[in-house]
Order: sequence, then structure tokens, then C-alpha cells
Amino acid sequence: MKLIPIHLASLAITLAVCITSTLQSQAKITPHAKSHLEQVGLSRGICAVFGLSGKENPEYVVDLARGSELTIYFQSPKTSDLTAVREAADEASLLGRRIFVEKGDWKRIHLATNLADAALVASSSIDAVSEKELLRVLRPGGVALLGKQRIIKPAIEGTDSWSHPYHGPDNNPQSTDRLARAPYLTQFVAEPKFSPMPQVSVGAGGRIFKAFGHIAHKANQNAVLNTLLCVNAYNGTILWKRPLRKGYMIHRNTMVATADALYMADDESCKVIDAATGETRGEIVVPKGVGGGPVWKWMAME
Repeated sequence: MKLIPIHLASLAITLAVCITSTLQSQAKITPHAKSHLEQVGLSRGICAVFGLSGKENPEYVVDLARGSELTIYFQSPKTSDLTAVREAADEASLLGRRIFVEKGDWKRIHLATNLADAALVASSSIDAVSEKELLRVLRPGGVALLGKQRIIKPAIEGTDSWSHPYHGPDNNPQSTDRLARAPYLTQFVAEPKFSPMPQVSVGAGGRIFKAFGHIAHKANQNAVLNTLLCVNAYNGTILWKRPLRKGYMIHRNTMVATADALYMADDESCKVIDAATGETRGEIVVPKGVGGGPVWKWMAME
């Protein structure tokens, strides 16, 4: 009989359980839920669901969470719907974690304006949920599915971006946004709540890119040391993160955000980072013998 070290056996069991759980979750996802996730085109964010009907049953609501990393918000005026979804979500250990259930009339959806990434309306509820109210809670670019109808909320005219550390290429830190006006309200509270130093943010296309530096004064700041985060500008969902090179100097003008890419330069090159995925899709490298070396000290984009 061959003895296996306890820590290796535990690791093997853990991996087996994780793999089995993953396969079971994938197998349980209904085609209807999978189709809706594909139509929404999101893996992270906030998805609101209204009502139950036929294929849009309690298991469908749970499958939306199982098949993605979305936070699911379910609202219905019917006590029977609420109980059924709560029981299914609790059975899946998702209630109060990634699935939230609330009673309410659909005349007023209980979400802030421009907050949800997606909205799914059950076929039995289409006539009761107004398109105007759906568009209110959807963030720009968000998707609503009402039966066979697919609605995308357009960009809001007058919204400004903050593409450079000091707003624009001219370093004038004055926004041209025409929508942000007093009285101001909190849109969301999200992670990370504590930040190391230094820290620089730029934003465009509904995303905020935050570069965190190398100095932490408290242990609660350690999690994002030397980290680049991409955050949903409307609800605070962390879309992706990647490590920064140790020694990277944060406090300089070498970050430029666009709707589809983040340009971020260091002492080697300017990385062109895909805004949606966080993957490096290209590099701009200074040729040898040009200038004082490969270090990027400042850059701007018109």
C-alpha cells in the first residue's frame, strides 16, 4: 500500500471537488439561460430579472448566476415568485451572495438610474414592465431582453470622459460633462474600499482604470498593491485586474484611456491593453538609439 502525504491528498480531493462542482454547474445550466447570457454578452456586472414564466422559472434565475459571474437582482410583486426564487437560490448557496430578491411593483424598479448592465423580463411580465423604466435603470450600453425584443441603451449626450490623469491632453483638470450637477448622490459603494499609494485613475467608455502603487500604510491596502484595476463606471463591478511591474512609477502622465483600449507606458514600452478583457494586444517600443532610452516619461493623445 502506497501512502500519500496528507497535504497532497487534501489537495487532490479539493481539486476533484472543484472540478466536479464546475462540471455539474455547467451541466445544469439550461439552454434558455445560456441563450440569454449570450445575448446579453456579459460575464460580470448587475443583471435585473423581472418575473417568472414557463422557461423563466426559479432554476433559470439560478442558472444566470451559475453560468456567469453576474450579480442577479430579482424583483416581483408576487409572493409566490419571491418564495420560489429565494428557495432555489438558497439551495444553490447563492441567496444574499450573488442573487438578491425583493418584492416590488414594476411601475418603479428598485434600482438607481444608470446602474444595471442587463435587464431580463419574463414573457408573462412584458406588458407590466415599461421600456422607459428599463432604460432608466440600465447604464449606457446596457441590454434589455423583452421576449424576442433586444434593447440597448444609447450613450447619454453630454457625458464626458477623463482620458488623461489631468482630464485631457492639455492637462487642464476641468471636466466638460454637462450631466453631473448638484445635488450629488452616491452611485455605488464597492471594492476596493482601501487604496495604497500612489494611485492614478483615468476613464472612458464606461470604464475606470485605476493604477495602485507600492506603498501600503495598513494591511487592508495590501490586496491591490502594484495592481491595475478596470472598474465599471456605473456600478463599481471589477471587470478585470492585472499586476503592475514592481518599481513602476505611478505618478506620471503615462496612462491614456479610450473607449476600447488603455495605453499604459513604463520603462520598457507602451502597452496597448484591451479595455474589455485586460489582455495586452500590442506594444509601442522606442527603437534603440532614439532619445534617452526606452523609459516613457509623458504622453498624450488628441
